[in-house]
Amino acid sequence: MLLLATVLACGGRSTASQPHGDEHHAQLSPELARFHDVLAPRWHAEAGPARMKSTCDAIGDFRARADAIGKAVPPESTHADTWTSKTRKLADAVEGLAATCAASDATGFDPAFARVHESFEALAESAQHDQHAEHDEHEGER
Repeated sequence: MLLLATVLACGGRSTASQPHGDEHHAQLSPELARFHDVLAPRWHAEAGPARMKSTCDAIGDFRARADAIGKAVPPESTHADTWTSKTRKLADAVEGLAATCAASDATGFDPAFARVHESFEALAESAQHDQHAEHDEHEGER
């Protein structure tokens, strides 16, 4: 009964596929935005074999975009070591997903893909927090 209530509350879709709104990522850096462009349609797709195939087919894009994020200049108010740590976590999560895809591990796919999403969200949140902090500083100068 609890499972049915959870499914109904989420509109019949798993929580992994629930959108969190484009406004959440409205001011991403170009590198983060490009990663999001690969991640979002797959993350929000209905769970199942087609989602896994689409995601696994895009591993090269995930790797390239995670690499670009790692090479990008961190946001100004972010501590460089923190940013580097978070970009490494994203790259590691992408490699974990790649290994899961290479093994055709349907059972391990959702947890591996969730780690990619969570790592991306941590970076995006950090960057957005930094932008809000910078905006607040400028507002205080007026």
